[in-house]
Amino acid sequence: MNHGIPGKSSTVVVFKWQPNYDFGGFLERVRLTKAEVLTSWMSYNQSTRVYDSFRNEWDLCDALDPTSVPDGDWEEDNFPPASALAPSEPTAPPPPPPLSSFLRDIETYFGQYEVAPSAQYTRSVERSTTFDDWTRKTQWAHLCKLVGDDPMNIVSIPEAQKHVITCFIGYLVTLPQSQLSDIPPDLWDLGPNPSLSTSNAHIRVSYVQQPKQRFYIIEPRLSFSLVPWKLAVSDAITAVMCLRRDWGSDILTIARNLLEKGIAIKTLLPMSVSPRARRPLTELHTYSLGHVYPPNNNKLPRFRPVYADYIVYEQHHHEFMNQPRARAALLHGGLVWRLALHSLGFDVLPSVLDGISREAVPFGLMLDVNSQTYFDDELSEEEVDFMCGTYYVP
Repeated sequence: MNHGIPGKSSTVVVFKWQPNYDFGGFLERVRLTKAEVLTSWMSYNQSTRVYDSFRNEWDLCDALDPTSVPDGDWEEDNFPPASALAPSEPTAPPPPPPLSSFLRDIETYFGQYEVAPSAQYTRSVERSTTFDDWTRKTQWAHLCKLVGDDPMNIVSIPEAQKHVITCFIGYLVTLPQSQLSDIPPDLWDLGPNPSLSTSNAHIRVSYVQQPKQRFYIIEPRLSFSLVPWKLAVSDAITAVMCLRRDWGSDILTIARNLLEKGIAIKTLLPMSVSPRARRPLTELHTYSLGHVYPPNNNKLPRFRPVYADYIVYEQHHHEFMNQPRARAALLHGGLVWRLALHSLGFDVLPSVLDGISREAVPFGLMLDVNSQTYFDDELSEEEVDFMCGTYYVP
């Protein structure tokens, strides 16, 4: 389904990603004017347009699907010439778009579990008129857009389940923060009486509490792990997702699925080494970038980066990404994971699960769990900043 061009009265903001050849062709996000939207929109199609429902913004980017075919000229599509002949045979409808991860979760949930309607959905909390009005007036299509999904992709959820989801979102929208803990427990996944089971026949999840963080350990339930390291995640939502998915008991398969989605993981290898093997990292501060002007000339900016600065940063970045501990960038997940893929390529992902690098012990993460020491590669805060292009101005 192709979206229409935002009209002149629309409040949506449209951005176009275009290469900046002054900086090696890196993509630059440029906001389009209303007139530019009309001339640029049809140069893209459904696979190269992305809508952010939270910010009410469109992004147009050919790099999302280099093989895509533009929709064509807007005037030709909407006002075909009178002499144009109708096709002799109707064209086949296009295949349905792929479901988002949110929709897959819903489909898996409601395809495998029966959830009986609960009278507590609207009784456990002292409801306000705002909640009643919100749940009564909110349409399912609007609710889907609220969580970033296309309602055209959702066709099989029963009405009773739609009511459950609507009530849960309604509480989030209308309740003050101090009352969110009062949401009926059968509405949320990790409550005392959840409708969706978080048990799995193949794996079990335990947790270890560290001074600054809690880790969730994912292990086979009935068999021995085939990898020497333990799979750990720091996010409870990720642990629950692993329990919901039917990924089997192979920890390598589970880790690969998480890694390919850019979800942060740890591969904790038990080792006994001397504390003297640990040593601090070399500083990465790039103080040489930019030019400082004399303080007596207040009209000039004190810092002005030039193209040579970017070339220096690229060289430092290339050298860092070729070090063994750079695998930690792919384990980090999120934006850093994406930046690492840009440098190393998708083909390196399987090798990340071969185990820790030789720099993990002196420079990486060290955990003490039940008198056993575990190591893994990990980026320092300074290295994360460096990956994201941060540098320091004197």
